[in-house]
Amino acid sequence: MITYVAIAFGAAMVLALGCAVAAAIYRRPQRGVLLLAAAVPLHGLLVLVPLPGVVSGWKEGLVVFTMLCAWLRRPRHIHGSPPPVHMPWWPAAALFVAFGAVSAFATFGVVGLFGIKVTYFYILLVAVMWLAPFDARDRDHLVSILMGMGVFTSAVGVAQLVAGPAALVSIGYEYGTQVRTSGGLLRTFSTFNLPFPFGLYVMLALLVGGSVALADPRRRRNMLFLCATPMMVVAMSSSIVRGAILGLAVGAIYLIAVRFRYLAAPLAVAAAAVAVTIPFVPKITSVFFSSNSLGQRGDGWADILASILIHPLGTGLGSSGSAADRISTAEGTSFQKSGLSTNYQPDNYYVKALLELGPIGLWAVVALLVTALLWCTRLSRALPGDDGALALGVGASVVAAMFASLVSTYFEIFPIDVYFWLLLGVVGCAAAQHESFSGRSPSGREAAAYRRTFASS
Repeated sequence: MITYVAIAFGAAMVLALGCAVAAAIYRRPQRGVLLLAAAVPLHGLLVLVPLPGVVSGWKEGLVVFTMLCAWLRRPRHIHGSPPPVHMPWWPAAALFVAFGAVSAFATFGVVGLFGIKVTYFYILLVAVMWLAPFDARDRDHLVSILMGMGVFTSAVGVAQLVAGPAALVSIGYEYGTQVRTSGGLLRTFSTFNLPFPFGLYVMLALLVGGSVALADPRRRRNMLFLCATPMMVVAMSSSIVRGAILGLAVGAIYLIAVRFRYLAAPLAVAAAAVAVTIPFVPKITSVFFSSNSLGQRGDGWADILASILIHPLGTGLGSSGSAADRISTAEGTSFQKSGLSTNYQPDNYYVKALLELGPIGLWAVVALLVTALLWCTRLSRALPGDDGALALGVGASVVAAMFASLVSTYFEIFPIDVYFWLLLGVVGCAAAQHESFSGRSPSGREAAAYRRTFASS
């Protein structure tokens, strides 16, 4: 009897909390986006809790609910639309989405929705922020969340490294699924479900948070984050994710080249020290510079290039990677495409785009990344203060994504896909607000209305 009462009380508390959160998001949809940004790094902890599988869909539910609230709460007293902003990457993104959607439906029918969801779902965040733009305080809160969660997840990763695989298995993680080793070294995964999202998330936090912190190192938050960066680099490296290490290196070079040139000498000395030390640690060398992995990639890429001659428009969105697993599960069977292995798992996002969507899809992906990078670089010089530093950090994350995609399916890795579109949307909000009040804004009553729209409640 006591057990049932406790369960009922717990359910009532959860329901009350959920209603309070829903009401807060309805009043201000930006809170839903910030909640998503703070919670997605903790999604991997659900494996330790005996909950029904439907609970894992909380993130999609939150996005849809926030989108609905943003639509219902959109400002209707303003003539016209929100402040316009030139986003040169949107035509490439629109082509990518349209061509991919047609490809998915043409290849798999209704089941192609799974491929569309895996690839494009979080683009909705850009629409949410168009309807409910982030103001300066929201953007600052997002940076604080990224910094704080980056430090926290890194600390958990270091704790896992100290505890070892046996301790992780004893608390409920599964060896070979979450708990993995490479060359006898534990691949830490922190609060994520795998090492890959952990390494890439910390990379993202270091680049975006580092850009903002370096722009104003005297602020206490930024100073503490900069002090934590060595620990974060160690934690990221312990995940043994090549894409994260490569992305951090090229992202740091981008930050130095565009703004922080005084860091060139210290980082060059640090890189030289690492290069001299690595040969004396054979275990690390064998893990990070394995020739077998490159040979396997080459064999897979050769098969894919041959398949393009048969399918010049690609084999269909969702025919490989995690989307293929979802589709084959929905169909109750697995499938093969052009002699490739069943449910082929590519390890290069450009190769995946070429396989599924052909040269047109690959061009759209490359055009999206290049135009987003040029846009962020321009805004990093045009926007003042923290917004300029944020745009620079997002530009660094785009550069990192371009290189990390060479060794991973970057845009299929949750929550990296969430943050890619989220950060582009946030930079768009900053640019729109800046352009609105720098000569192209409405005057009088409409300007006051725009101020209320961007002001925090």
